[in-house]
Amino acid sequence: MTLGEIFRVALLDTVLGMGTVFVVLIFISLIISCFGPLSRSIENFVNRKNKPELLDEIPAAAKPPVAPVEVEEDEELVDDLELVAVITAAIAAYSDEKTDGFVVRSIKRAKTSKRR
Repeated sequence: MTLGEIFRVALLDTVLGMGTVFVVLIFISLIISCFGPLSRSIENFVNRKNKPELLDEIPAAAKPPVAPVEVEEDEELVDDLELVAVITAAIAAYSDEKTDGFVVRSIKRAKTSKRR
């Protein structure tokens, strides 16, 4: 067997192997893409089957209007002393110094971040 024949057989094996892999991957992706519509159709079938027939008989005008509900978000406030302690500990850890000489006089929010 000459060197050219060996390369030809090796190239043919490579092309057949890669082609087989791509065909199988395409087949798997087609199967996975069918899961979404299949699950939606099953869900619609189950909802249609379990839907009570009484709701169909109620006229649309008889249903009470639904008022929008406003949700108030409670802001969790941290005690100022606790916040000062956390910031002091972070500065001490960053600068590798003891916290004995630190005095926090004020805490202000920076207008722009230097890290971005």
